[in-house]
Amino acid sequence: MTLLSQDLSRERIPVAVPDELAARVRALRRARREAQTRASRVRRVLLAPTASRDADVHVSRNHR
Repeated sequence: MTLLSQDLSRERIPVAVPDELAARVRALRRARREAQTRASRVRRVLLAPTASRDADVHVSRNHR
């Protein structure tokens, strides 16, 4: 059984597999890789440091 955490991108598709199935496998691997990239970017944004609240209050007072 293959786990989602295992890296399947390095596995070779057997030559005997029809072209349509091989294309589907490549598309699924690409989709998973892109999903992992998006998740990584979201995590990075969510964990990024934010500006202090004092700076936000100062800016809002000046814009009244």
